[in-house]
Amino acid sequence: MIHNKKTAALFLPVASLLLLSNTGCTLQRMVKQAENQEIVVTPSPLVTNGEEVVFEMKATLPENMLKKNQDYRYKIDVVYEAAGQQREHLGALNFDVGQYLYENRQPTITQEFTFPYAPHKAKGRLLVQGTAIDKRKRDRVKYTPEEQVAVGLNTTALLMVRSNEFDYVPDNYKTMAEGPATLLFYFDPNQFTTKSYLGENLDVLDQYAMDTVKRQTIKIIGSQAPDEKGTDLARKRAKAIADYYRGKVSALDYSGKKVDIKTETEPVNWESLLEKIDKSALPKDQKQEVVTILQGAGTDRQKVAALQRTAAADYINRYVYPTMRFARVEVDYNRARKSDYELYLLARRIADETASADVLTAEELQYAATLTPLLEERRKLYESAIKTTDKWPAYYNLGVVYNEMARKDYRPKAKEALLDKAIHNLNFAGFRNPTAEVNYALASAYHMRGEREKALQIYDYAIKLGAEQELLHRIFTDKAALEMEMGRYDEAIRSLTYAGDSYQTNMNLGLSYLLKENYEGAIRYYEKALELKEEDPLAHYSLAIVGARQQNEGRMTIHLRRAIRKDQSYMQKAFDDPEFSAYHGQQKFRDSLVR
Repeated sequence: MIHNKKTAALFLPVASLLLLSNTGCTLQRMVKQAENQEIVVTPSPLVTNGEEVVFEMKATLPENMLKKNQDYRYKIDVVYEAAGQQREHLGALNFDVGQYLYENRQPTITQEFTFPYAPHKAKGRLLVQGTAIDKRKRDRVKYTPEEQVAVGLNTTALLMVRSNEFDYVPDNYKTMAEGPATLLFYFDPNQFTTKSYLGENLDVLDQYAMDTVKRQTIKIIGSQAPDEKGTDLARKRAKAIADYYRGKVSALDYSGKKVDIKTETEPVNWESLLEKIDKSALPKDQKQEVVTILQGAGTDRQKVAALQRTAAADYINRYVYPTMRFARVEVDYNRARKSDYELYLLARRIADETASADVLTAEELQYAATLTPLLEERRKLYESAIKTTDKWPAYYNLGVVYNEMARKDYRPKAKEALLDKAIHNLNFAGFRNPTAEVNYALASAYHMRGEREKALQIYDYAIKLGAEQELLHRIFTDKAALEMEMGRYDEAIRSLTYAGDSYQTNMNLGLSYLLKENYEGAIRYYEKALELKEEDPLAHYSLAIVGARQQNEGRMTIHLRRAIRKDQSYMQKAFDDPEFSAYHGQQKFRDSLVR
């Protein structure tokens, strides 16, 4: 018995040693076999797709590496190492049962990876490392040596031109005649209920209903688009808003003010449509086609049908008809005017909370804020204007202040926080005054904040609201720049057809064609951009890339030299750019880098 016990006692550690030895051998063998694994990265070098880097990795293991190893697993970790050795783990290829296929009897995984682009990632390399794992005891692992599978990052897709410039509401306080405040409510097609409006907030009307004034004169004008069914929609829309307002005054007003409400309708004719077409971003030939139809013979129904067969139909349906389905509310107020010196002093006292907020009107506070160049002081005055009056210009201008602060702040977190405040206030301005100008500013703030889907939605809404052609061109050009950042190049080209013939339009069209590998089209638009902005370094640099892709050394060197002559920073950019890696050893390329 004693002998048997000793035998058992001896057997257990020996078995354990054998198991450990077997585990170690198996893991070591897997790692050894992994030396023959094949990794293919497409594209290589990596390429930005908008503001993301998207690539595909295909990993193939040796034929017998995973056979009869149910207790063991193998994975390949994927890491991007940017300049300065900043590392980002992107994920892993997991060779678990059911997660891979066999190609030519070899275990294979093909997987897409994505990571966000940031400037510090422009120079970097893609690394992989295999790990063999004992599934029974996961602390038992063996690693393959780290392997570099791709070098460099092509950022040509980011060479678009953006504007996103918006400024304060032009102040005409000194000269403007007293006029009505205006609110617009947009309706869904063929609808007149107050729940179907687009963009406006009915809560804004509640503020007017609660105003303590002796008298209010309110006019509500209803309208409808030519393509809508029925002839009474405009009247019903005006009546719906009037009924809503009367109900709110009855419920919220305690001052006993006298309220006169008049409702009107805008006639359903082609005059307003012609005016909107004239101010649209449609090309001249499409505008002329629409004008010919509207001024020609035929019934209204026939003209509506004819418009749907034109090249401008999509634009009209998306951006023109929605702006004609509205009810406009005009509220009349009269205010007095104080001197600049008195306004400024009173505004400062309101901001410092040493004077009552009601000593100045909304317009007076707005104007007082323009009398100081200090952003911090302007911020306080516009905040006071908001607390006092709750009017859209105060929200809008406060949004502009925060946007200017964000542009001047180089701390990423602080910049984001300031843009958040800009967006918050511009949103409130948009609720109270849903115009193309206000919503362009809001979309731009979202764009700069990196909230791309939201920015795209609001650019689109701003276009639907309609505006002067110059503003519409600006909106379409920045919308196209955003679409390019998102990798939607066909949509960007479509937007740019409505963006006029500016430098920004031609630069972004050139880039769109370059990325679609239509090099002749790219050259045409970049050369047009140079006609509008002579010796622009970005245009020359972009043409140098076209030359490199066409293997046209003459074009490449000429334009690269001109870009560097104008802006020396392009020297280092060209040296690091994978677009020119094939030419780094050539004398012509080195000569072109000499300023």
